[in-house]
Amino acid sequence: MKFIETLFLGILVACTALIAQVFITVIAELFFRTSLTFQYSFTDSLYHVGLLMAIAASIEEVLRYIIIKKRTIHHVSGISSIFVYGSLLGIGFASFEMFLALLGHTISIHDMFMIIPVFAVHITLSIFLLFFIKSENETVRDIPFLITSIILHTASNLTLFYFLT
Repeated sequence: MKFIETLFLGILVACTALIAQVFITVIAELFFRTSLTFQYSFTDSLYHVGLLMAIAASIEEVLRYIIIKKRTIHHVSGISSIFVYGSLLGIGFASFEMFLALLGHTISIHDMFMIIPVFAVHITLSIFLLFFIKSENETVRDIPFLITSIILHTASNLTLFYFLT
């Protein structure tokens, strides 16, 4: 039963990340009179796209960290369980992200070369965080791994956007 919970926690993290991104977009438009959408085009500058992807990756990775720290880490008992729970968390997250992309027609089923790396990134980063995050109250010690995860997520998103689309 904990396996199914972990899969749905991945979906929950993706839903929450989407809500946070929409909230940030609304706040930016209301209070700062700037259009901050998390949709990019090739005509946007690398700085603009990179900044938006870094913000999105930060939101996603912080939420993933919170779920791992508060819930998933307690189920982990060894190296094999790190891979199982990390994979399920990543699959849940990437599945919801791909579902939204298919609904929004930003990706089609023919773009399989895009779908596989998205799953790989989310699974790998979930396993990475599960491997290094400790269940004790040592949040300060976890920060370098969280920052590394954000950087890797941003770099992979930029790579996917500029080289695989």
